[in-house]
Amino acid sequence: MILKKEHSSFVFLAALSSSLIIFLSSCSTTKSNAEYLYFQGAEDNVAVQQKETIIQPRDLLSIQVYSKTLNQEQAAIFNIFSSSSSLAPSTASAGASSTSGNAGASQGYEVSAFGNIEMPVIGTVKAAGLTKDQLQALLVEKISNYVKSPSIVVRFSNYSINILGEVRSPGSKRFTVDKVTLIDAISAAGDLTEFGKRENVMVIREQGGKKYYNTVDIRSKNLFSSPVYVLQPNDIVYVSPNNKRLKTLNADVETQRKISVYLSYVGIAISLISVFIYLRR
Repeated sequence: MILKKEHSSFVFLAALSSSLIIFLSSCSTTKSNAEYLYFQGAEDNVAVQQKETIIQPRDLLSIQVYSKTLNQEQAAIFNIFSSSSSLAPSTASAGASSTSGNAGASQGYEVSAFGNIEMPVIGTVKAAGLTKDQLQALLVEKISNYVKSPSIVVRFSNYSINILGEVRSPGSKRFTVDKVTLIDAISAAGDLTEFGKRENVMVIREQGGKKYYNTVDIRSKNLFSSPVYVLQPNDIVYVSPNNKRLKTLNADVETQRKISVYLSYVGIAISLISVFIYLRR
């Protein structure tokens, strides 16, 4: 009779403990799920930042000059290409990079530290601070004296973003388009890991020789109205680790091993006691 009571008590305590563990685990899971959901509270009327990319010092620009007439020879002097490049705007390499000088012989014009580019015939042109459309309009005005009915295409040749921290594929990501968003960069890096702090994604941007630090919460709909939602070439995106990652990094490996061994012993002891009680019934 006593054994039956002990057995019943043991079973009751085990069942109660299991129920509590399951309940607490479910509460913890429900609470933590919100940390991984993007664009929470999103609505159709969320304003999106659509600012054009601004040309910065050290950017590399692909500038192609054409004439709307049949005579293309008058525009040839303004076009600087590698042997593998094409004159056709549809086949130009928007993602090509170069470390050459202002009017490099590889694939573009590098904007100097003073914000200028050097072009044949027309000389120095202030490019930094302009959008590519504004630079195109400025160049059309300057080149009209040398090329009849000019048409100019400006592209970024080195649109690269550095993304670091808790992402699946960190590193420098290069894009062949003229506009890259924070979501584009995160997607190129394979999304955040489970240890990424989604409410603390930092964008580091250099403007005018100064670095600016902007923090974005990608769980919020306000992401789309952030001034750094549209990235600039050479921006740095850093995803900081969450508390779970920090606890893992700070944990003592030897302590974790000992705890695992002790828990195993406790589990074995409980199993043996259960078997003993069952056999004595």
